Amino acid sequence: MKSISLLLALYLFQPAALAYIWPNPPIDGLEDAYTISSGFGALGIVDDVTPCTLGPAGSGRQTSAEWLRTAYHDMATYDSATGLGGLDASIGFETNRPENIGTAFNTTMSFFNVIQTNHMSCECVILAIKNCGGPSIPFRPGCIDATEAGPSGVPQPTESLETHIHHEFARQGFNATEMIGLVACGHTLGGVHQVDFLSIVANAITPENQEGVVHFDDTSGVYDNHIAVQYFNGSSVDPLVINSNSDAAIFGSDGNQTMREFAQDSEFYISRCGELLERMLNTVPSSVKLGDVIEPLPVKPYDMNLFFNATGGLQFSGFIRIFGTSDEAAAANPLDMPVRLVWLDRHGGSSTSYTTPAVSAEFMAATSLFGSLQFFQFVDVDIDPSLGISSFVVEWAYDQQSALTTANNGGAGFPYQDVILFQTKGSCHGAVDKNSTINAVVSTSLNKILIINTHPFRFGTTWAPSPMYMWTTASRRRNKAR
Repeated sequence: MKSISLLLALYLFQPAALAYIWPNPPIDGLEDAYTISSGFGALGIVDDVTPCTLGPAGSGRQTSAEWLRTAYHDMATYDSATGLGGLDASIGFETNRPENIGTAFNTTMSFFNVIQTNHMSCECVILAIKNCGGPSIPFRPGCIDATEAGPSGVPQPTESLETHIHHEFARQGFNATEMIGLVACGHTLGGVHQVDFLSIVANAITPENQEGVVHFDDTSGVYDNHIAVQYFNGSSVDPLVINSNSDAAIFGSDGNQTMREFAQDSEFYISRCGELLERMLNTVPSSVKLGDVIEPLPVKPYDMNLFFNATGGLQFSGFIRIFGTSDEAAAANPLDMPVRLVWLDRHGGSSTSYTTPAVSAEFMAATSLFGSLQFFQFVDVDIDPSLGISSFVVEWAYDQQSALTTANNGGAGFPYQDVILFQTKGSCHGAVDKNSTINAVVSTSLNKILIINTHPFRFGTTWAPSPMYMWTTASRRRNKAR
C-alpha cells in the first residue's frame, strides 16, 4: 500500500510547467473551468456574471466589475523593488482597511471559495471580462494564496496625481502611460457607489439602486472603449471625471494622448487592455513562479471511469470533449459528428475489436467563450477483463463525409490504468457533514481485487483558499474477482 500511495503522490503532483498532456491533475480542472462556459461540465462561473450587468437584486451592484476590482486591489500592494505583495488572495484578510471599502471584496472572495481550487480566482476574472465582450486574456496557473494580510497601498481617488504616478503605480511596476491604460481598462465596467463614497456621489440611491451606483460610462454592461469615447467628446458620466477629478487628472496626464487613441480605435483599446490586464493578473510575489499558459485542449477525455458492473463485467464509460476555433468547428452539427474510441490492452496490444462504433456517441450540449465546444458520451463500453486497457485514442470528424482525425494526446495516446478502479456503487458524499466514502478496486491482474473504503474529512475555513483534506483508510478486505 505504501508503494501505491507514493506512486499516486508522484502522479498527482507532477510539475505544472510540463507540456500539457492529459492527464495533468494540477491543471485539468483549471482547463475545464477556463474552457467550459455553460452547459454540461460547467462550474457555473460564467452564470454568475451573465448578463454582464448581473448583481444582487436592487443593489445597483455589478458582479463582473466587482471581480475585476477585487483582482486589482489584491495586486495593487505589489512592490516591484522588494518583490513582495501582488496577486495572492491576501485581500481576504484586508477587507477592513479604508482602501478596500465596500461589500464587493467579501462577496467576491466568498464566491471564489465556493468554486475554490488553486488559482481559480484569476480564471473567474478572465472569464468575466471575456463574457462582457472584453479581450481573451491568457491564463497562467501557479498562484499561491497568502495566509495573512499583505502591505497596504491601493491608490485612492483622494490622492494627488504625483502620488499616483510616482508612488502607487510606479511601485506596482507600471509607468505613467500604463497607469492611464490600466485605469481606463478597469473603469469600463461598474461605477462609483454612493454608500461608499459620499463625497463623490450624491442623490443616486433609489429602491432599484440601493447602493447608489453611478456608472463610469453609458455601456457599463459591455467591456468597450466608451469610457474613452465619452471622456474625449465631453459627454463623460464618470463620477471620477466629473466630481473628484481623479480619473480626469490621470487620463489627461499625457495630454490626452492615450485616451485619444483608445477613443479612436476600439480594437486597439481591447488589445491594449488585454496586455495590461494580463500583466496585472501575472503580478505575483517574486517567490512565485507561474506555469505555462493554459489553452483549451482540442480533444480531451472527461469523467472517464473503468469499473466492474453488477454482473462482474469490466466496462468503460465517460465523455470526449472536442474544442475548436475554426469556421468548420463553428458550423459543425454535433449530431452528424462521428466520434469513436480505439484502445490498447494492458500489454499494449491492439485488435479490431478494441473500438467503439463511430456513431455510438451521444451529444451533450455545452458552450465556450473561446470557441466551439461539444461533448460526446460513451456508455458501458465492454473491456475484456483478462486483457484490460492501457491507453486509447479518439477518432473523430466534423461530419460523416470527412476522413477521421486521430487525437493521440501528443503521440502516446490517452493513458488509462486498470490497476485502481473507482467504484461508483458504494461511494457517496455526505450532503450535511461533507464527509465522503470512496470505494476502489486495486489489482495488478484483475484476478484478485482489494476493496478500499476511504473516508476524506474536509476541514472548512471561512473564505480561506485551499481547503484541506485528510485521508484515512477505514477498512480493507480481500475478495476473489467474480
